[in-house]
Amino acid sequence: MQWPAEITANAWTGTETVLGALSDGAGQWARSDHFAGRPASHRAAQRRPDLRDWTDKRVGWGLVLPARPGSGADLSRADDVPEPIGRLAAARSLTGKPLVLRHRPGDFDHLYRYYDGETRPHQLPTTGDGPRGAGRGELPYYLLLAGSPAELPWDLQLQLNHVAFTGRLDLDQHGAGNYVDMALGGWASAAIDSTSPLMWAVQHQPGDITWLMRQGLAERALAAWRTDPQIGDRAVGLRDGDATCAGLTAALGERRPGVVVTTSHGMTGSDSDPAWDGGTLGRLVDADHALLDPDRLLADWSPDGVVWYALACCSAGGSGRNQFDGLLEPDSRAARAVERVAGLGPVSAELPRALLGAARPARAFIGHVEPAFDWTLRRADTGLVTTSSLVTTLYDEFFQARPAPVGYAFRDYYRQSATLRSRWSTARQLTTDADAPATALLCALAGIDRQCTVIFGDPAVAPAALPAG
Repeated sequence: MQWPAEITANAWTGTETVLGALSDGAGQWARSDHFAGRPASHRAAQRRPDLRDWTDKRVGWGLVLPARPGSGADLSRADDVPEPIGRLAAARSLTGKPLVLRHRPGDFDHLYRYYDGETRPHQLPTTGDGPRGAGRGELPYYLLLAGSPAELPWDLQLQLNHVAFTGRLDLDQHGAGNYVDMALGGWASAAIDSTSPLMWAVQHQPGDITWLMRQGLAERALAAWRTDPQIGDRAVGLRDGDATCAGLTAALGERRPGVVVTTSHGMTGSDSDPAWDGGTLGRLVDADHALLDPDRLLADWSPDGVVWYALACCSAGGSGRNQFDGLLEPDSRAARAVERVAGLGPVSAELPRALLGAARPARAFIGHVEPAFDWTLRRADTGLVTTSSLVTTLYDEFFQARPAPVGYAFRDYYRQSATLRSRWSTARQLTTDADAPATALLCALAGIDRQCTVIFGDPAVAPAALPAG
């Protein structure tokens, strides 16, 4: 670059342009730090953080625990969780000390962060409009809830899904040890094939909701996988007579997929069994109407780092409340099923807990804590399916040489819930639009469905990577 003889300022004296020749000391001036001591806003802007990278202090990772009696020092530590969970939090710390946030019963608007030597905690809004990151008084982008839904309600996780990449571990000491050991080792020894994903789609009747789930999601995900030159025909699709529990178990053991997508009904108990205790809640129902038994499944197959998405009623558990009260005819089968599940209280389903607590555990399980209705999968006005962002997540985000963390991968899907809520809010106030009630219903059902999709596992964990190149 040519050294200028003089420079011109965009100043005006009233009669002439302001310019001047450079002094003999201009070279030394150019090498001096003229930014020192000035506000940061006077400096070049920092590059925006990569939200896939929890190790950036502007992103961060935090452990969410129930509040309990104790001093600020006590509540700032993770001494009241199984030892492996505390070990995971320590490993995810960016300061040498686990970043612990506390949930107070009934307060879904804030999390509380305590500091050693201080009696009053920082109150962090769960709306996400406060400072973000791993610093003092900041809400991390990655949050792991450690506890059952009775201790840390599903409603808390549903709220956080909108503003953070959120997961849950609901495991005993032994299961937590299995999961954390593999997570900290990055599943380096996992014997899975990232180029051979598996789709299992049950269909009972043409045109029913199982058909819609198969056509609207499962078949579309399979088609997307098969367009990838590293996957192609290695992607496995089980449907029709092959969509049985035995067929699924055999294919899992033979192909050892890195990603599994299943669509089916989920068990919610029977009208003829008043003694049903909810132990089989959310079990996947196969083509022969048999239930997938997690114990039998794990006797013949090891999850070993799989990521499993299950589109099925209550595949993740139940919230313990009836969000659909007033929607359904009181004596309809749907109303009775919803009431039966609500009567169980807040619970986690057995399949995700079994997969994540196994000797060689899964990385993550994604499922639903409420039923998915047909209107949540396809628009009633146009007939178009509404699963595009799910297909994008289950292919574009997951199948990369550097796949996205599971929590980050579902960000756009959760954002749809906020969009649907906004549209619902508008529709419910329109009194002259004949279509407004149906629009409000569609938006409410679809918004609840997306909000009630939850992640089990550390949200910072990513699926197995495709081979480089």
